[in-house]
Amino acid sequence: MISQELKDELDALDAIFPGCYDFISDQVYRFRIPKYEYISIRIRFPENYPEEIPQILNVKCDKRGFDEKHVAQLLQEVLDSIFKPGVVCVFDFFTECDAILYSGEDEEQEAVDASVEISTFERDPEPEDESEGVDEYVVDYTYNEEKERAKAKAGQQRPPKTLEPLANWSISEAISDRKSTFVGFARSVDSVEKAIEYLELLKQDRKVAKANHNMTAWRIKDPETGAQYQDCDDDGETAAGGRLLHLLSIMDVWNVMVVVSRWFGGVHIGPDRFKHINACARDAIVKGGFEIADVKKKKKKKK
Repeated sequence: MISQELKDELDALDAIFPGCYDFISDQVYRFRIPKYEYISIRIRFPENYPEEIPQILNVKCDKRGFDEKHVAQLLQEVLDSIFKPGVVCVFDFFTECDAILYSGEDEEQEAVDASVEISTFERDPEPEDESEGVDEYVVDYTYNEEKERAKAKAGQQRPPKTLEPLANWSISEAISDRKSTFVGFARSVDSVEKAIEYLELLKQDRKVAKANHNMTAWRIKDPETGAQYQDCDDDGETAAGGRLLHLLSIMDVWNVMVVVSRWFGGVHIGPDRFKHINACARDAIVKGGFEIADVKKKKKKKK
């Protein structure tokens, strides 16, 4: 028998979103999120709900190429993050689902809110090389071992000039909303080791290093063995890494990694943050030509 709290919550949901759920069996319901009716989520509620957290049993989708297991895991993480014992959570879950499932594919052009600003991410000017401007014809023939050791040590610590943190990254437009700024970065990658190396190098950029969150995802396929590697990291922004991995899956791109940096300005913007994260990641991927390149590869294989 369901609790009175669950009954009241379901009645309220049905009043707001008529027909959004079906009774399946004792304590089990199937929900369809508004605007995403092609997705159904089956949830089991414990008898003492809302004292105990509900469990997502499975996710079904009518669209092809949808990773149902991954999305079920992602939505359970969202449910875990918003649940508070003694407080009903389904409506809040619906709100977060809208942000998680949003991909922008069904909208040719989304109207940008007046409070959202889009600009170009400005690279920091390269620091001047200390060696430039030195008169190369002035030579000090006096040998000083202490100075020479200090020079050698400084030379070892200074990274080579070729390792420019933003080199080979395609960069999205910057989105600013209520004092938070989001920027996406994407690049090709052929191994997990390289992905980690590229991420660490990117974080050496002074602006990226100051970001509150650097959310990451990559999909890598070994051309020789066919082995697949997929991973993501929220970096403190709950469910954001999984959301990026879901985007890569929807776009069906491989051997690509994406990073979205967020500089938090002190104002919480709710589910809108996921739309901005998604938009920046997609922009960086498209600007890098990864989606187009992948389509060309598939056409060649068909021939």
